[in-house]
Amino acid sequence: MPVRALTHRSEAAATLPAEVEVVTGDLTVPESLDEGLRGVSAVFLVWTAPPTTAPALVERLATYAQRVVFLSSPHQTPHPFLQPNPMAVLHADIERLIAASGLKSTIIRPGMFASNVWFWWATAIRAGGVVRWPYGAAEAAPVDDRDLAAVAARTLYQDGHVGGDYVLTAPSH
Repeated sequence: MPVRALTHRSEAAATLPAEVEVVTGDLTVPESLDEGLRGVSAVFLVWTAPPTTAPALVERLATYAQRVVFLSSPHQTPHPFLQPNPMAVLHADIERLIAASGLKSTIIRPGMFASNVWFWWATAIRAGGVVRWPYGAAEAAPVDDRDLAAVAARTLYQDGHVGGDYVLTAPSH
């Protein structure tokens, strides 16, 4: 199945496999996405744009695609130490827009990305083995980026995931 990737900067800057078609577009200018969306049946949406652009962007997606897999946050299980969370509120708003658009959707909800945890904690671990975190009682299950990618690919390519709402906490193997 062919894959097309949207990059904001330039097609040349994308470091993707040669078989991936790369197009440019800007999530803040929904009409700039037309070339990238033509002929697309499913979209993996990672939100990086200002909240004000969400309605127009979701409407644009619904014009072209039939299905969206949205990388959301685990806002449906709010953590008492981490509230209020503006990103969780934004993700919930985007989920409502997707539902109202008529797009078939799958929501995936990773916690923190393991690659970020490595960046945040590696120096402290190397320096003395102590990890400091402002929410000592908060439970976390960092998700490896490769596992997140595997779930995203599976939900895009396999039937049976429409309507799915998946909280990611560990590898599937």
